[in-house]
Amino acid sequence: MNIEKLVKPHLKDIMVYEPGKEEEGHAKLSSNENPASPHPHIVAAVTAALREANRYPSSGSPLLVEALANLHGVTPGEIVVGNGSNEILDLVVRAFVNPGENIVYPVPSFIVYSLVCKQCDLEGVAVPCRDYRLDLRAMRKAVNEKTRMVFICNPNNPTSTYVTAAEVDEFLDGLPEDVFVAMDEAYYNYVDAADFPDALALIRRRNTVVALRSFSKFHSLAGLRVGYAIADPIVVRTIHQIRQPFNVNRLAQAAGLAALECSQDLLPRAEETIRERKRVRDVLLDMGVQCPPSQANFVFVDLGSRKTDLFQELYRRGVVIRRLGQFGASSNTYRISIGTVEENNQLISGLREVLQRS
Repeated sequence: MNIEKLVKPHLKDIMVYEPGKEEEGHAKLSSNENPASPHPHIVAAVTAALREANRYPSSGSPLLVEALANLHGVTPGEIVVGNGSNEILDLVVRAFVNPGENIVYPVPSFIVYSLVCKQCDLEGVAVPCRDYRLDLRAMRKAVNEKTRMVFICNPNNPTSTYVTAAEVDEFLDGLPEDVFVAMDEAYYNYVDAADFPDALALIRRRNTVVALRSFSKFHSLAGLRVGYAIADPIVVRTIHQIRQPFNVNRLAQAAGLAALECSQDLLPRAEETIRERKRVRDVLLDMGVQCPPSQANFVFVDLGSRKTDLFQELYRRGVVIRRLGQFGASSNTYRISIGTVEENNQLISGLREVLQRS
């Protein structure tokens, strides 16, 4: 039997997601991870939870849900925890977007937006960024009678930029009530812009807004896959109806709860990342490289017409960064995560060697 013939037609051309390259002995600045290991309090909580790994985890993550509800001043019925915010993103689409409807999203942006459209056999309407920022006016014009959802990645991955509260308000003004707006805020903890949108206020104003957050970055838990959404209780209830019974494992739940308990201790790490991203960007700007202001834990680099393969050149110098072809970015653009001071020093040294002679 030729099993290839049995594959659903809309799945045949999907590209397999490519994670950031890892190489032993190299500084890994390719996946927007927190370079710091989890806080000792988190490690202790996970170690304790491991002793009960023979038991299924609590379905629905009730303790973590309650803690998150208290943190954000909402009810537990407005919080849902997932196997990373990726899972919730996927579930929201499966729950609320019907065959024949479409999803509007920016490009370049998070790869999963286009993937979930293809996986669910939905039309994806990709709207190009402008000046490395989400073009919300163009995205608003792209909304039509078939649109059921819009993804707003803020700050945007991979361009590192953000859209303001005023821009989001303008976007929402007159938007049909039955269009969901997913505010994907994985890098929220690295934002220092005063005019960043208040997603919770938007949810109170419009019940089809969903805010997605992650424990992967600020809390150093990328390897445990835990994220959450704040949304209308009906959205949360529906996600519970279609999620897997034990979608968030026992260790991830324990880690998330402990992470909230020690969040104040983690603030200096984020502050260092913010200082370091400015230092790295200043070096790039001094070399005449296009690098927009960042509100995330990474920077976006556009080499334009320079005949330099920055990925390959830095790889030879022990630093791994990310090419952006899968993100839909233009050629010769790269994403560079902010690492430790030492890793960033290694990066800067490599950049100077490569770019000053190109």
